[in-house]
Amino acid sequence: MSELLDIKSLPAMSEYGFTGGRDNFRVFCQKVFAAPKPRFLRTAENNLVVFRNADLILFGTAPEIGSLPVGRMYPDRFKEGASPERPPGWEIGEVISGQIFTFNPPLHGPARRMILNWLGPKQVGQMAELARDVARTVVGRMRDGETVDLVEAVAEAVVVGFWSRLLYLTDEEAMVIGRCAQDMTRLFHANRSPEDLKILDRAFAEYARLLHLASLRGLERGDPAMLEIAAKLKELDVPDDPYEGGLAPKSVGAVLAGNLVDGFHTAALAAANTLHVLLHNPDALAAVRRSPATLSRAIAEALRLEPPVLALSRYVLRDFHFDGVVLPTGSKVMMLWAAGNHDPSVFPEPERFDISRPQPGLTTFGSGLHICPGRHAGVMLTRVMLEEFFAQEVVLGSAEKPAEWIPDHFMNQLSVFPVCISR
Repeated sequence: MSELLDIKSLPAMSEYGFTGGRDNFRVFCQKVFAAPKPRFLRTAENNLVVFRNADLILFGTAPEIGSLPVGRMYPDRFKEGASPERPPGWEIGEVISGQIFTFNPPLHGPARRMILNWLGPKQVGQMAELARDVARTVVGRMRDGETVDLVEAVAEAVVVGFWSRLLYLTDEEAMVIGRCAQDMTRLFHANRSPEDLKILDRAFAEYARLLHLASLRGLERGDPAMLEIAAKLKELDVPDDPYEGGLAPKSVGAVLAGNLVDGFHTAALAAANTLHVLLHNPDALAAVRRSPATLSRAIAEALRLEPPVLALSRYVLRDFHFDGVVLPTGSKVMMLWAAGNHDPSVFPEPERFDISRPQPGLTTFGSGLHICPGRHAGVMLTRVMLEEFFAQEVVLGSAEKPAEWIPDHFMNQLSVFPVCISR
């Protein structure tokens, strides 16, 4: 008979130096992978931390390990007799409840297919020209000799511009939703303050309102993707179960809002992080300019080094038996996906950029049934942005001030990335 995994006896993540944020994450990886033990760690709340590549794949592909349901994130919200007042964080929960990262069977499968029918590799490939048109305009505004912040002026501008065009947002609405996406950064602070929650609630409420309007416009115009989402929603016959299965979205706007948080926010991180890696590996950047066919591999390797997401939470749906131990139903698990990309047992010399490195084992976008469905769009936007820099012969050079990463954060996110432009 399997024994319960004694999580409280495991070393704390903080003992190896990780408290959130990119800088101490790198130190953490160097320290924790320096010896064969420990296999697992724990959070300050005594939740299991999975960080080794093989275990991330094991847990990520196990049907017993599911998404963290919205009712487990906001337990007081769904209690019988819960207060009708909206406590701090309410608007965040309204949006997140429509995200497939909070869905489990029987809701997860049909909801995931609905998103992939819109954002699968073939569909995203057909969106590339729209993205290219946006990137061409953004890169075309850059002037020889000026210094720009690549985060806001390029990565966020291309990503927000693309989704805004795709979703029929006006220029004014695009500006507002861009500010909302910037405010969403506070969601990933390791220690959110009451002020953070106020700003997040305002941002999520406005973001959801604009995407609801966008969905109505799209349906009125006969947008095929939105019409298909509306049809699939009518076919969803799954009872609401906030504590395990999830809450089925009630409108196209709820689907868009829930599942484009990563589209507006995290995709911009992927673009900025890729540029950061390539600019710090000038030989690789020069090689990609000479041989554009290698660009996809360069992006994959850049995002291995600097993945947008450091960690996500999972939830044990059924007792998970492995290697003679059991992780009981109801346990929360922190999946430290970014660490899997720095595991030297899979990626030798993990800090070295190597465009020829074999790619199996990447955990940039998670793994298994819950792998990020929007990864194709994020990579496409990054690729098109880089191709436009090459096409317009724009060279990016180091600025006087260095790039800065957001500390104490569960995203691998640049706050500012100044570069000098030359044409």
